[in-house]
Amino acid sequence: MRLAVNNHTTVMDDTRKYMELLRFCLNDNVAVPESIKEINWHKLLEFSTAQTIQGVFARTILMQDGKMRKEDFMGNKPTDDDVMEWVFEAHRLRKENEILFKRADKASEWFLENGFPNCILKGQGNALMYPDPYARVAGDIDIWLDGGREKILEFTTKYYQHKPTSIHVDFPMFADAGVEVHFRPSYMLNPFIDKKLVKYFEEVKASQFGNVTVTPDGKYKFFTPTNDFNVFYQLLHLYRHLANEGIGLRQIIDYFYLLRKCKADGMGKEEKENFIRLIKKFKMTRFTSAIMYIVHQVFGLPEDYLLYQPDKKEGEFLLNEVLLMGNFGKAETRKAALETAEGHFKRFLIYEGYNMRLLKHYPSEVIWRPWRDIKASWKRRKEEKEE
Repeated sequence: MRLAVNNHTTVMDDTRKYMELLRFCLNDNVAVPESIKEINWHKLLEFSTAQTIQGVFARTILMQDGKMRKEDFMGNKPTDDDVMEWVFEAHRLRKENEILFKRADKASEWFLENGFPNCILKGQGNALMYPDPYARVAGDIDIWLDGGREKILEFTTKYYQHKPTSIHVDFPMFADAGVEVHFRPSYMLNPFIDKKLVKYFEEVKASQFGNVTVTPDGKYKFFTPTNDFNVFYQLLHLYRHLANEGIGLRQIIDYFYLLRKCKADGMGKEEKENFIRLIKKFKMTRFTSAIMYIVHQVFGLPEDYLLYQPDKKEGEFLLNEVLLMGNFGKAETRKAALETAEGHFKRFLIYEGYNMRLLKHYPSEVIWRPWRDIKASWKRRKEEKEE
């Protein structure tokens, strides 16, 4: 595994140690890495927070998953202060997930009662694939409703007035959990491929609104996507966010656990062939190969769990981007010039220049980025004039 995260040797070395420990945390058959005796536990918490994967490390560091004994720390056992930091994070994540599971159950039930079959995208559905569903860093509730954009907006605007995006509208039905109501799960920047995507979602949506999932403790239930849809959709979600804000390790770890679930549930040859057909149809083969490389070579997922061949070169490029960007681009520093740039046109050039780093790898999407941004800017200005 080659890490080119930063020219600063210390940063690269620390990141390598964290990734080695992460591989250990994700697998039962991996030896404790020698580098554990050199890890700074507070800095590891900072790194995991930037990537929103604190819970993955916490279970191991706090010896809650059966992987670690005191002697496994090789003389570098966390101090009492370190332990308290990690205990606080683990406790906070448990509370947040308890709230999100409860709200996902309520949202799913309420929309169904109001005539909208639905399913929870990503989020708490992904948490259920983790060894401890309460250890994943929780986000918002993304819920996909059946009924179409016009019908859904007609209903939601009775309660809250929010400007919709092309695929969802904010629906603040809870004080302690954000909710995004989706007309469709995702989109693509390439308008010609996006039309095909709309058609695909229409073809498969019926089977996504009847797949009931129950939390392990039996307390909450809601609808989640089927495996054969999820392996494509979540890859698409990663692909779209890479071309927008950015993605972090949490989203790829979600995919790691999704592939493990597919293997455990016995995903068949037909489903795998359909997956390959979809990534070729939507021009996502390079990205898919990169993700497969990361989950296999970096995270340690066995080769027979993969749905497509991994690509080392593409995988290393993507991993470097992920480590630089952090969760949804919150750790990104390469766009710093935007903070001081004056004028819309100059900001536009800087932003589009930044996105061009992806052109060689994902041309089908990146080449359409400027056009979509210009179109969105025109729309905003028109709406501002009308107001």
